[in-house]
This record gives sequence, structure tokens and C-alpha cells, in this order.
Amino acid sequence: METTVKERIMSFISTKGISIREFEKRSGLSNGYIKSLKGSPTVSRMSMIIRAFPEINPKWLQFGEGDMFKEGETQIVKSYTKGIPYFNVDFEMGYDEMFNDQTSNPEFLIDFKPYNKCDVWCNARGNSMYPTIASGDIIALKEIKDTRYIISNEIYAIVTDNGMRTIKRIIDKGDRYTLVPDNKEYPEQYIDKSVVTKLFLVVGAMKMF
Repeated sequence: METTVKERIMSFISTKGISIREFEKRSGLSNGYIKSLKGSPTVSRMSMIIRAFPEINPKWLQFGEGDMFKEGETQIVKSYTKGIPYFNVDFEMGYDEMFNDQTSNPEFLIDFKPYNKCDVWCNARGNSMYPTIASGDIIALKEIKDTRYIISNEIYAIVTDNGMRTIKRIIDKGDRYTLVPDNKEYPEQYIDKSVVTKLFLVVGAMKMF
């Protein structure tokens, strides 16, 4: 039986175990877009969805052809020989210091093709980035060595010289960053660039397996 793009999107959302709003937020779509969708999304909006969820099969999404997921990208695989290191520690999503005992050895490796170019996986805690990132999600991080390549309004994990760790959208304001939460119950914050010691792009976020 043929399905519509909207029905396939809803099926994908159900399979991923996320909310419609989280799907819209991650894709950069407006609130209520999926509910009001008639026919197919525009090319630009389809591209936004595929970029936000690289594991999805574009032909399946657009035309209903093939499987929902790209071949070999249907699941996260725990491994001890292949993949990206996962540390069972929290990257705090509020503005408090994180006191977790960091260890030098990862608990295991995560082999998941869409995010195998990141540097590390760890846990997210807090509600300031909900619904894009929920407390308890695991996040894939790619360290940014050259801050000239920061993209405004993307999500970054930040470490400061006083030990603060936070995950926020960043807006470059010259000599400082504006830190913007997705959860509007939390305020925006401002920090000088000089206090930032490490910066990671949040490549992806997933429910813990």
C-alpha cells in the first residue's frame, strides 16, 4: 500500500522514539509543520530533514522506495574494537560545574556510521536544550580546533577555564558568545571567548540504548 511523505515521516518518528516537536526542532522546521503538511515538503525542507537525520534513506522518505534506514545504519553497535569511544560521564547542560570522575579509558566504542567521524560520545544531562536534546540522551561530539569556523546557531558543547560545561546554541558576538537554550524556560547567557578552553560541535544526539 502506498504511503504519503507525511505518513512515512510519522513512521520514522515512531521508530526513533522521539516526539513530533523534537523531529521538527532538529530539522529546523516550524512548530506544527508536520501536522499541517499536505503533499511533499519543498526540496529545501526535505534537505533539512535528511541533514538532521543522516541515517534516513532519502529515496524511502521521498518516494517510499527501499527501507527506512540506509543500509548498515539502522542501529548503534557497541564494540571494543571499532568505533568512537563512549565515556559514561555527563556533559552538563545547565550552567553548573560538572564533578563527574573522568576516566581515561572509554567504557566501550560505538560503531554508528552516520557519526563515526566524531571524536567522542558522552551523556547529556539537564533540560535546557529540550526537546532537541533530552536529559539522558547520548551525544556525539567533534572537537573544534579553529574557532574561526564556528557556525552561528549550531549546537556546541563548551568547556570554560573554571570547569563549567554546557551545551547550547552559539551566536558569535565578536569577543563573546551568546549561549541560547532551546528550552525557553532557561535564559540566554553571555561568556567571553577568552574563558573557553574547549569547544565541540554536537554532531548528533540519541536515546541511550
